[in-house]
Amino acid sequence: MEREAPKVKLDTVIKLCTEGIEMLSQGKVQETMNGLLHTLEMARQMLAVHNGGRGEVWVKAKVKLGEISPGTRGKLIRNDEIGMLVQWDVPDSQRPLVDLFIRNHFEDYIELEDQCSNHHH
Repeated sequence: MEREAPKVKLDTVIKLCTEGIEMLSQGKVQETMNGLLHTLEMARQMLAVHNGGRGEVWVKAKVKLGEISPGTRGKLIRNDEIGMLVQWDVPDSQRPLVDLFIRNHFEDYIELEDQCSNHHH
């Protein structure tokens, strides 16, 4: 059975747009931007939860990255227009190991882990 896509009520969108236009007409540009960004962020979180159940995305290192050896698993903890922030799963490490991969270069270093989680040996 397919899960339903999250629905944003149309009247909510209309209300937000109307408020935005009103605020803009009062010259409150920054407040309008903040409101829209907040709304986008909420939508992004809803989508992440919808897509991954818990919204967890795992990647694997393709090459050696400092202390990280190829094949090491990492959890995507942030993914935006700047890049992807990965926290590596290194059991014996004294501190969390985190790497930032620039948006258009990440394919050289990491790959998405197999999407079918029911085939792990």
